[in-house]
Amino acid sequence: MIHIQEFEKLELRVGTIEKVEAFPEARKPAYKLRIDFGPHGKKWSSAQITEHYTLDSLAGRRICAAMNLGKKKIGPFTSEVLVMGAEDKNGHIVLLEPDESIKNGAKAN
Repeated sequence: MIHIQEFEKLELRVGTIEKVEAFPEARKPAYKLRIDFGPHGKKWSSAQITEHYTLDSLAGRRICAAMNLGKKKIGPFTSEVLVMGAEDKNGHIVLLEPDESIKNGAKAN
């Protein structure tokens, strides 16, 4: 159990995927995502979402990501944000996507 004050430290923001690249160097199948967070800039993320999404199906999708967890080096790539998702019944990640038109950079609560 954590206190609400701890949860409130997590900076979750809405962004739009603008570029997707294959990530063959990753140990587990993944994509490199370039995400636009409006006034918070454009950030890269590595996402293990290859089971449900193709390279072509991701550009333009709106997602939620944790912005303040620090950078993570994954082979030659640096992931700057953690894209939020949920596991399906087989343990594969499905993106968490807002269903309303929300501005890039909006804080998720």
